[in-house]
Amino acid sequence: MKLIWDGLQVHIPQKMEAAILDRGYIRLSEPHGPTIDLRFAAGQRPFAADRDGKRIQKAAGLVAEVLARCKDPWADALPGPLFHSSRLFILQFQQTASVVAVHFSVVPPISLVKELVTSLDWFPLAAWRPWSCYDITFQTPPDYSLKTARFQPGRFHLGFISAGNKLIFDRLAPANVLLGKSSLVNWLQNNLPRAANSTTTILAESETEVDFMQPASSLYKIFPWLPGLRPPVSGKIRHVLESNKLLILSQQGQSLQEATWRRTHDSYASIPRLSR
Repeated sequence: MKLIWDGLQVHIPQKMEAAILDRGYIRLSEPHGPTIDLRFAAGQRPFAADRDGKRIQKAAGLVAEVLARCKDPWADALPGPLFHSSRLFILQFQQTASVVAVHFSVVPPISLVKELVTSLDWFPLAAWRPWSCYDITFQTPPDYSLKTARFQPGRFHLGFISAGNKLIFDRLAPANVLLGKSSLVNWLQNNLPRAANSTTTILAESETEVDFMQPASSLYKIFPWLPGLRPPVSGKIRHVLESNKLLILSQQGQSLQEATWRRTHDSYASIPRLSR
C-alpha cells in the first residue's frame, strides 16, 4: 500500500503498517517484528557522506560503520545517489536536494531494500502536496506545512499552517454512532465550543454536507496581531455514508481563494480498500 506523508511517498512492505507518523518522520512496523524508521527533510545543500552522513549515522547508532555509495545496477535508476551501511540507507533526491534516511532495526534482505527505496518519491512544499495515510487521502495547497498530527481511536486531526493561516482536517468515526438520531447541523452545533456556537452561521446544508462560518471577534478585526484572539473560521463537514465517517475541513485566518478551497475539499475523501 502506498503511503504519502509530509512530502514523502513510500510503499509499505507486506505485513507492515504505519505505526507512527510525525513531521518528517515515519515508522513502519509489524507485530513482533522489525521496524523501519524513515526521517526526511527538504534539502539545503548537496549531501556529503563524510559530513552529513556521519551525523545521520550517529543518530542511528551506526557511527562506527562505513557509509558507501550503492553501486548495484538497480540504484542507477533512482532519482539521486544512494549511500548505505549495514542497516542505514540514505537517498538524496537530486532535483530538490531533499534527503531521506531509512533505518532498519535489523539487517534487511536486499529485496526489501530495493522494494522500499525504489518506491520513494518527493513532493516539494512549494507545490500542491498529495497525502495518503491510513484511510484518508487529500491534497494541501502550496506552502502549507504540517503543524500538528494527532491520531486517536475514532479521530484523526491534522493541522497545517502558512503565513499564520491554518487548514485543519478532521476525520471522525463511526459516523452513525456519533450522529445517533441527530442531523448533521444539530451534531455540529452541539459539538462546537459554546463561544463559537453562538456566532456560527450555517451557510448551506444538506443531509450529508454542511457549510459553516464563524466570524472573527471584534477585537481581532481591529488588532489581528494580538495573541489569543479568535480569527475568522469557515469550513465544511461531510458525512461519507459509504465509509461511515465524518470529514471536517476548516480554515482559520485569511480565506483561501475559491478554486483553491474547492480543490482542497474535493480531494478529501476515503481511500477505497486496497489489496496488497
